[in-house]
Amino acid sequence: MFTVYAGIDLFNGRVARLWKGDPAKATYYPYSPSHYARRWLSEGAGALHVVDLNAALELGDNTEVITSFVKSLNAFVQVGGGVRSLARATALRDAGASRVIVSSLYFTRRDEALKVLDILGAEHVALSLDCREDFVVVRGWRVKTETGLAEAVEAALSDGFRHIVLTDTSRDGTLQGVNSKLVHAVEKSHRSHITYAGGVASVDDVIALRRLGYEGAILGKALYEETLSLERVKNALEPTLH
Repeated sequence: MFTVYAGIDLFNGRVARLWKGDPAKATYYPYSPSHYARRWLSEGAGALHVVDLNAALELGDNTEVITSFVKSLNAFVQVGGGVRSLARATALRDAGASRVIVSSLYFTRRDEALKVLDILGAEHVALSLDCREDFVVVRGWRVKTETGLAEAVEAALSDGFRHIVLTDTSRDGTLQGVNSKLVHAVEKSHRSHITYAGGVASVDDVIALRRLGYEGAILGKALYEETLSLERVKNALEPTLH
């Protein structure tokens, strides 16, 4: 079933959105993470997608903030950003994360990433594939690898991952819409394991992802800028929306 996630990015203890991942181009939003979490859930989000931008960029972390609100929610919450060790993954699980997201770890210390997968279980771990020009980027999107998207998806599924988050970094935070070329390039049989993020700006974007067979979509800036509402998305997708 298709799941719509509301994104909550944390930077310097506050809810923020970055333009294409650039910390120098951060837009902060006025309310607390807890406020937005409860708001998005009340408006119809099927789950929450929380990212610790400080940890991803190796500029500290927001673990205390995450712990302060995630455990109090009666909801599915996946958490990522800077998960570069088993210890960090288990700490987020203990903080209340329903699913922990790894990314760079898989490309720099694959054995450790697979250890996280084994210990937490396939339903409680996702792999984030952040892409620029069809290649995976790591370390807070700052380092481009030589691994192509298709190769990375194949390897991840072969290694036992069942949930993948695919982010088009060139569109994240831009409201430019889904990258049609990218989402059509993913093999059809793999799409049911993949949740898409990056530039989602309209109900049509979300409907297109569902029709293409994706597992879900992550809504971010469009919610905060109020150019798209979860109620409109929910009404368009019913009765199949999680």
